[in-house]
Parts: sequence; structure tokens; C-alpha cells
Amino acid sequence: MDTNNRMLTEQALKESEERFRTLVEASMDAIFLESLEGDVLDCNEAACEMLGYGKDELIGLNVIDLLPENFQHLLPEIVGKLLSDGGSFMEGENIRKDGTTVPVETRARVIDTPAGKRVVVYVRDISRRKQSEKELSESENRFRSFMNQLPGAVFLKDSDSRYIYVNRFMREAFNADDSWIGKSTLECFSPEEAQALIRNDRSALNNEYSVDTQKVVDAKGEERCFQTHKFRISKKEDEKFMLGGIALDITERVSAEKARKKLEEQIQHTQKLESLGVLAGGIAHDFNNILMAILGYADLALLDTAPGSPAVSSLHEIEKATRNAADLSKQMLAYSGKGTFQVIKLNINEIIQNMTHLLEISISKNAVIKYNLYDDLPSINADPSQIRQIIMNLVTNASDAMNRTSGVISITTNEMECDMAYLSTAYMNSKLPDGKYVYLEVSDTGCGMDEETLSKLFDPFFTTKSTGRGLGLSAVLGIIRGHGGTVKVYSELGKGTSFKIFIPSVEGEPESLAVSTESEQDAERKGTLLLVDDESSIRDIGKTMLEKTGYTVILSSDGREALDIFRERHKEIDCVILDLTMPHMDGEETFREMRRVQNDVCVIISSGYNKQDVTRRFIGKGLAGFIQKPYRLSELIAKLKEVIS
Repeated sequence: MDTNNRMLTEQALKESEERFRTLVEASMDAIFLESLEGDVLDCNEAACEMLGYGKDELIGLNVIDLLPENFQHLLPEIVGKLLSDGGSFMEGENIRKDGTTVPVETRARVIDTPAGKRVVVYVRDISRRKQSEKELSESENRFRSFMNQLPGAVFLKDSDSRYIYVNRFMREAFNADDSWIGKSTLECFSPEEAQALIRNDRSALNNEYSVDTQKVVDAKGEERCFQTHKFRISKKEDEKFMLGGIALDITERVSAEKARKKLEEQIQHTQKLESLGVLAGGIAHDFNNILMAILGYADLALLDTAPGSPAVSSLHEIEKATRNAADLSKQMLAYSGKGTFQVIKLNINEIIQNMTHLLEISISKNAVIKYNLYDDLPSINADPSQIRQIIMNLVTNASDAMNRTSGVISITTNEMECDMAYLSTAYMNSKLPDGKYVYLEVSDTGCGMDEETLSKLFDPFFTTKSTGRGLGLSAVLGIIRGHGGTVKVYSELGKGTSFKIFIPSVEGEPESLAVSTESEQDAERKGTLLLVDDESSIRDIGKTMLEKTGYTVILSSDGREALDIFRERHKEIDCVILDLTMPHMDGEETFREMRRVQNDVCVIISSGYNKQDVTRRFIGKGLAGFIQKPYRLSELIAKLKEVIS
């Protein structure tokens, strides 16, 4: 009976050992049986395959033979842990028979055997895992490197708007260091900015994608504009979404777009003014021809009327009305910056001081004018009458802005060194040069203007007044442009408006503003004049006016006829008064042909167009002078006196 039990027990033990051996050999991991001193007592086939040894070669080796030098110093610690805890775990490397290494994960446990304590060591080849980790690490490094090179802020957030990742751009732009990770948007931005960002976060999470333009203040305290693309990142079904975002800095683009829009508006405005200038020029020419006849005959009637006659006052009124009509045509040219300017060297302060009484009676009784005039103000090259028009328009506009409430109108003058950066922000800037500028500032404490009104401020015919024509500020802008200057406008609703006019300063003392008092009844003069004009009324009135002062006048109705007369009688003709616009042969061509007959011919061009547009066509060609229609007899006599030696 005992023998049978022993045989059964031995049989069961043998079967158990075979099963154990089968399991050990079938294992994908290397399994070693070692002594406490580290000697290999047994191993499975997987251990042989992993290290490249035969089983008989491995058995008898010590564990130190299988470890690289950089891991051997860990053995005492591992043995100590085995003895104290009964087991250990480590990641390291084993040396193969061919000297190469294999990354391994090692687990060891102390067991009791009939032969004493032994150590079972399980070694797993983790080459593939290490390779995957390496590839993952390289992939992550590439990702970070790529993200850090992007010219925009890249970030990841969880569903509660807490930051998970920020790239270098965002770190540098907003001081977004590692402390941001795990923080919410509310902790990283101002409350107002954060609320706007969070609203967009929620929109992106709900709709999978969103694009928005936002303004935020960067680490330097500067406001920057970002176009932010946000998108929902799906995770496992039982987990919340993440939020990804790319914010592109479009500050410069927005600024450039504003500058482009401003330039387009300026070009459109310039085109409007150019079109108006062409229209005004044509009207002025024909209108001034008509006015010439009215003014001329009124002038002649005054010469033939006794000083005490009741008709004198009526004739003066006709003359005054004609002058006003002529000024209106000149003003139309001023809207386009092509007005006739009689430029002298002047001091704006003197203009203002001479206008104080006129200004004070022109404004509302509720307004008070305050003068802040710089004592040592440099001179400017300008037309006094045009500067007066600017001042009067701006002051009356300021008075209207008071809206029947008390307020102050301030008139300030000074000089300023302006660079191109500053001038580029001015209205209708045409790349004015750096340098010293005299400025005139007219400001009020009135109602101010909104953005829409400011954008149309200088448009022809735009007005906010029920009785206004919308031409005053257009004229101001045209005059300023004609003087090579610019204007800045500052306005705020409920606080007032300021117009700041800049005109280049010049060296030298200003000229006197005294008006000539030369009498119309100047001494009689002698000489022969050729008057050429296609308007019969102009020829008739001109002949009568000139003959009354002693001149002999030859008339011609067009350029061809005038040229024939000049060829025949040029030796007796002292001066030619030549209309610019005529049929068959215009004034420019007639003048050119006359110079071929007589190189030093004395010619005064007469036209309803303004002086600048006309005389530029005759620069360097020996033109004696220009007189703009309509003109008075005294003006014509003065011009003849000037050009005829």
C-alpha cells in the first residue's frame, strides 16, 4: 500500500514538473533560476534565444556576466531588496553573447526549494517598446519643434478651458510659462478678455469649429489683434472633449487694411475733387466771360457818371454783386485745391489779429474766443485771403457746434517739427516732407462728431446743418492742399472738436498786408494793343475801357485772325491781350506762332481759368503776364503798366 502511494506521488510530481517545464519552455519571456549569489542554475529556451547562448553556456554564468558595466553597480541594491522584500523590479539591459545589448524588464522573486532559497528571474525583451517609446519621443519632439516654429499661438485646453499645452510663440507673447498648464483662461487673462475667450471656447466645443477675431493685450502691454481658429478634439466616448486652437497675429494686417482703406478713401475723395475741379474750371471760364462784360460796363458807367449822381451807388452794387459772383467761381476752384492764390510771405498771427473784430461779431453770443498766439511764429508762403477764409470757416463751424450752449473757441498758433510718421496720420496726406511746420488750431467745446460724420467731413456737399451747402470744409481742405499743407481733426461726442492746420514754415520776415490805393483814374497812357477774344462783348468792353485810358486798340475774334494781324503790324503792337480758349487756334498755339514772328513779343494771357493751371503751360516760354477774368479796368491798367516797359 505504501509503495503504491509513493509511486503515485512520484508520478504526480513528475507530471507536475513536466507541466511546469512545459509552461516555462512555452513562455515568451526569458526565465532564469539563480542562486542568491547570482549564479545561473537553469533557464528556458527563450533565455537562450534572447541572449544568443546555448543552455549549457548560460548555466554556470553569473548575472554580473550578463549586465553592462553601467548597470553592475545596481546589483548590491537589487540583492538587498530581494532579501528584504522577497522580490525586485528594474528596467535595464543585458549583454548578448555577441556583445550587443538588449533592453529588458526584469522581475525577480525569492522562492524556497528543497535545495534552499533560490531566485526566479523573469526577463522580458522590451526592444519593441523602447523603439516605440523612442519613435514616440522623436515624434513629440518634432511636434513641439514644429509648433514652436509656427508664427502664431498654438494651445490645447480641456473642456473647462484649462491649458494643457502652449507653444513658444504663446509663451513669448503672453509670458505663458509652465505655470499656465492646468490654469483656466480666467487666471491667465483680464476678466473682460477671458470672458470673450471662454465664449468662443464654448462655441467651438458646441459646433466643432469656430473662427473669430479678438483683441488682447500682450506681455508688453500692447494691444494685438488675433484671428483665432478653434476646433473640438474628440476623445474616448466616456471622456470629455479637448479644445485645440491656433491664433494668428493679424495686427499688422489689420493696420495695413486700415491704411489701405484710408488711402482708398483719400483717392476717392481726390477723384471727387478732381471731377469737381474740371466741372468748376469749365463753369468758371464761361461764367467769368459773362461777368467780365457786366463788371466792365459797370466800371465804364462809373467813369462816365458824375460823383454825386444817384446812379453811382447802384453801379457800385452791380460791381459788388459781380465781384461776389466772381469770388463764388474762385471758391469752386478752391474746393478742388486749384484756386488762384496770390502767395506772399506772411505771419498767421497778423492775419488773426486783423480779423478779431470780424470773428467776434460772426459767432454766437454764447461763445467766447480765446487766443493763444505764439510770439515768435515763423512765416509761411500763403495767400492772405485764403488763410482768412480758412479761419472764418473754422471759427463759424466751431460756433455752430455750441448748439446754443455756452462754450469756448480756442485759436492757437505755434510751430512744430514734424516727421513723416506723424504727417502720415494727417488727412489727405500726400507724403509731405519732414521739417518745420506752422500750425493753426481752432478748437471748441461743442457737441463733437461721431465716426460716420468724421469720415464724410470733407466730402463736397456734405453738411449737418439744415441751411448748409456742404462746401465750407471742402474749400478749407482744397486751400490747405493748394498751400502744400495738411490737416488733423480730433473730435469726441459731447466734448468738442479740434482742427489743426499744418503749413510748411519758411525763412525771412513777412511782407506787409497793406492794400494798394492806386487810383483807377491813372494818367493816360499811349501804345497799341492787340485784344484777342472770341466773345464780342469782351472785345467791345475791352476796347472801350482801354481807349478811355489812351491806348490804341486793335481787335481780333480768334487766333488765326490775330496771327495774320500780328504778322502785318507786329512792329507797332506793344502788347497782345490774348484769350486762352478760342476756336480755330487757341491762345497757346497763337502765342507760339507769334513768338516765331517776334521772339520777344509781349503777351498777357486772359482766361476765366485760374492762374496756376494756365501759367504752368507757359513756363519758360517768355509769357509776360496773366490776368483772370473778370477784371476791372484798374487791374488791367496795372498789369499793362507792369509788363510794358
